[in-house]
Amino acid sequence: MQKQVILTEKVLQRRIDGTTSFDRNWIEYREGFGDPQKEYWLGNKYLNLLTTNGKYELRADLTDTNNKMTYALYKTFTVSDENSQYKLSIGGYSGTAGDRMGFNNGSRFTTKDRDHDTYREYNCAKTYGGWWHVDCGHAYLNYDMSKNKLYWYGFDYIQSSMMIRQIM
Repeated sequence: MQKQVILTEKVLQRRIDGTTSFDRNWIEYREGFGDPQKEYWLGNKYLNLLTTNGKYELRADLTDTNNKMTYALYKTFTVSDENSQYKLSIGGYSGTAGDRMGFNNGSRFTTKDRDHDTYREYNCAKTYGGWWHVDCGHAYLNYDMSKNKLYWYGFDYIQSSMMIRQIM
């Protein structure tokens, strides 16, 4: 078996305590916001620049209300450019959290001011924050934490950290 070499690692998203609002518009999600050591979104344009210039994987670490940690690792992770609404390409799941993002594969990014989800009656981001929504379910880690917890289909979480790693 060939050993995998990690070239770079970056925080994509971090939620710790809800002190930073993730109720943001398209431009804010494009450019990024927050503090990488606290609450943070890297920025969709940077996700695109990084993931289209190398092979990347995504790891989501999730902490529930009992401080139990689970994780989801995706061996392939790419975000397309803005003209394609930052379409998500994800696959190769392993982990303990369940393959919830796999359902979002092929989804375009949705914000409260740009509705690209497939749910015709409603803009999912108006309630659940910017995300690669399909039909307002399965996974949304940018939810307003003052209203409820972060969601990974079937389970609620109080903290999340998403890291992307360039691999060789």
